[in-house]
Amino acid sequence: MKWQYKFLIPSLAALLFIVAFPTIFLFYVSFHQWMLFKPETPFTGFGNFLYMITSSEFIQSVRVSITYVLSVTTLSFVLGLGLALILTEELRGRNLIRTLIALPIVIPPVVSGFAWKFLLHRDVGIIGGYLLPLMGFEKSILGDPTLAMVSIILADIWSRTPLMFLILLGGLQAIPIHLYEAAKLDGASYWQFFKNVTLSLLKPAILIALIIRFIDAFNMFDIIYVMTRG
Repeated sequence: MKWQYKFLIPSLAALLFIVAFPTIFLFYVSFHQWMLFKPETPFTGFGNFLYMITSSEFIQSVRVSITYVLSVTTLSFVLGLGLALILTEELRGRNLIRTLIALPIVIPPVVSGFAWKFLLHRDVGIIGGYLLPLMGFEKSILGDPTLAMVSIILADIWSRTPLMFLILLGGLQAIPIHLYEAAKLDGASYWQFFKNVTLSLLKPAILIALIIRFIDAFNMFDIIYVMTRG
């Protein structure tokens, strides 16, 4: 073994303990009737899996999760790309606007959830308690399943779109400026340049942004639990 590889041993050992052991233990538990306060853990085979996939609650949870993930991923991408395209142009106060857009990403999801819950509160919230009643809307937003889902999606988009925006903005800024100049000389329209050059060169950044956003949306728990208790 080369001496350089010996420095990897502590990291690999930690990774093995943190990732491999929980994964193996997870598979063991999934094939047993595991009760936290009972010493007996009888083997059930695929019984737990069969119970899960035939449960109406599980099927409903999958539907809601897919709707949520696809909604926040798609809307965050469209909004993030639009903002990135606008803020690559020479605009007055561009750096300040970029900073303001990126601010929500530094706010912990729990804090974001509480902030949105307060804004949408039926009695004291600025939106739920004052603005919506002024427009004749008297229903509790977080008390209705459909409206609660829409509220969570909006809160998630507000909290996580800045990451999508920053990744796509970095990808746009990496496109060589001489390509823009050459396109202008050739008489290409903005749409032609966007479709044939910008999107082609932006594909790696788009892929990275979508993968990160998709995984992040599937792992989202904080905002959902804080706003609706699940």
